[in-house]
Amino acid sequence: MMKKKEILEFYLDNDLNEIIFEKEQNHFLFGENKKIETKTKQSKQAQQKNIVEPMLSTSQALSELAKKAQKNSNNDKNIATANSVDEASSAKFVPINDIIAAAKKAAAAAKTIAELRKAVENFDGCGLKKMATNTVFSDGNADSKIMVIGEAPGNHEDLQAIPFCGDSGKLLDEMFKSIDLDRSKFYITNVIFWRPPGNRRPTDEELAICRPFVERHIQLVDPKIIILVGSTSMSAILGINDPVTGVRGKVIEYAPNFMKRKINCFVVFHPSYLLRQSGKKRIAWRDFLVIEKELQKS
Repeated sequence: MMKKKEILEFYLDNDLNEIIFEKEQNHFLFGENKKIETKTKQSKQAQQKNIVEPMLSTSQALSELAKKAQKNSNNDKNIATANSVDEASSAKFVPINDIIAAAKKAAAAAKTIAELRKAVENFDGCGLKKMATNTVFSDGNADSKIMVIGEAPGNHEDLQAIPFCGDSGKLLDEMFKSIDLDRSKFYITNVIFWRPPGNRRPTDEELAICRPFVERHIQLVDPKIIILVGSTSMSAILGINDPVTGVRGKVIEYAPNFMKRKINCFVVFHPSYLLRQSGKKRIAWRDFLVIEKELQKS
């Protein structure tokens, strides 16, 4: 009997999916997991009723938070909250270079992944932290040589403090299962550790503040292969601002100055994009076959 993967490869090689089915099939989700797409649509409709306007910078985020706190200063509790926000908002007068320098110092002092996690949790230089429920640091096997780096936490991730644990995370898990990998066999994190308001794209300022921690994270994990999920992760790590469609499916040598060797990187579509553009899942499947072959070499 043919395995699931062999069946999919046969479909891909012979362009049969359009013939056998009335519409293009999801190559990553099977059985009850197909309910993810329906849940995602329902979730998106619900979220549209209460959209948070995006902030343009860390300082603006703090300023907006201070304004909201000041409106609720009718009792002692609210006054205390407003005062703490006022103190936090003073961070907008700290030069960005000084904040980045503090992040570099904290990251460099971490000698283990556990120490780096603690340093990130204690760091107050990024305004996103003031509005987040939790710091989202990592998940999976820290001893693995496969490091997966995503963009930023969403709502589910913010609540559970686990990267990729919502609908996008379920699809990402299915993507890795297609090449016989699960979170016990790879390590996963993000380029931003706190949820941006309204799930907006992180600003260049926020990415720059978190970068020292991300680079130290890569250095401590010392992976053989890095898989970058989505355009923001690709841009933050590789400095490539091209569309993912023009970069995916290729082996990219990453040679950061903080590492003594080069690391092979792959860029893949973000699962949230695949949930919106199901026709791209077939391309994503091909990309994971390339990753599988590369893993077999290492």
